[in-house]
Amino acid sequence: MLTDQVLSFLDDNPDFLLQHASRFGLQPIQPTSIVPLAERQILDLRDKNRQMENRLSQLIQHAENNDLIIRRTHQLALALSRAHDLQSLAEGLTQSFQQDFGLERCALRLWHPAAAALPQIYNGRQAVKRLAGNLTGPSCGPYANDQVLSWFPAEPTLESFAMIPLKNGTGEAFGLVVLASDDPRRFTADMQTHYLAQIGELINATLERLLPGA
Repeated sequence: MLTDQVLSFLDDNPDFLLQHASRFGLQPIQPTSIVPLAERQILDLRDKNRQMENRLSQLIQHAENNDLIIRRTHQLALALSRAHDLQSLAEGLTQSFQQDFGLERCALRLWHPAAAALPQIYNGRQAVKRLAGNLTGPSCGPYANDQVLSWFPAEPTLESFAMIPLKNGTGEAFGLVVLASDDPRRFTADMQTHYLAQIGELINATLERLLPGA
């Protein structure tokens, strides 16, 4: 068979080599899809746009959360400004944390001599003093010692805590604020404590006004 005849036969039977590829040791060529440059650029832009939308959504969520915390802290500051003695301070703290922050468990403990007349606030145990003295700032996490746990009802089971030390101008601790929740995600060890530190400063400032020498 002449070359021209072979080529003519293949022209008339384009699937012949595909059908007999194994007999001739041929590997079929897989079809490839070629994406035009303009279409590839559009796909890349769409992907970047989705990433930017997700990032923007996260920023908006963070901004809304921060705005909510600021409003709550403002309400707490107003409650503290109305306190005229330790009793009204403790009541104002509890009410604000319940109504504004949704926290049913809040404990204020002081070992300043002026608080000795209020057994629901005064606590002179060395373990509590050491705990507050060792804290350089607010501390969050799933654990609290037995003394702190005794300040709260047994039910519901508390799963997370925020501890805010109260210290005078020389850095000596004279009190401790503990916030507790049955939600293990409310106060986590890796959470930012910037706003908790500001809350501690507000409470400190109020106690400086109410306690002599605090």
